[in-house]
Amino acid sequence: MSNAATVAVAGLLLAITAGVGGYGYGLDQGKALEKGRQDSKALEAVNEQLSAHADLVKRSGAASRSMRTAMAQLEKANTQTTTEMADALTTTASDRADCVFPSGVMRSLEAARDRAAQAGASGIRGALPGASAGTEGAAGGPGRP
Repeated sequence: MSNAATVAVAGLLLAITAGVGGYGYGLDQGKALEKGRQDSKALEAVNEQLSAHADLVKRSGAASRSMRTAMAQLEKANTQTTTEMADALTTTASDRADCVFPSGVMRSLEAARDRAAQAGASGIRGALPGASAGTEGAAGGPGRP
């Protein structure tokens, strides 16, 4: 082989080696860029989830405060009703042995029942279906004093 042919073959081998090396380098760079893009998307998704979670925590705190306020109001109403009932029944404690209730007590019982139905229907934070109007057989209903 002549010197020119040897140089040409050596140049061709060098060019092929450089081309294969460049291809491998470019492939590695492409993989690294794609991995970086995917990692960026994943980080973005995690940040969005954290923001949504923080919002849910804030909303849950507000709902909890609202529930505590509603429960305090319900407790106040329950205490008032219990006190009214105890006061109304104290005056006729001796008569209760014979199940004799004055009409004022019966009116108080009916008013308490109505308030309890209203409180039950209003729920703690939202309205519920109302109580049925039937009082058949209840204290103060037909056949009762």
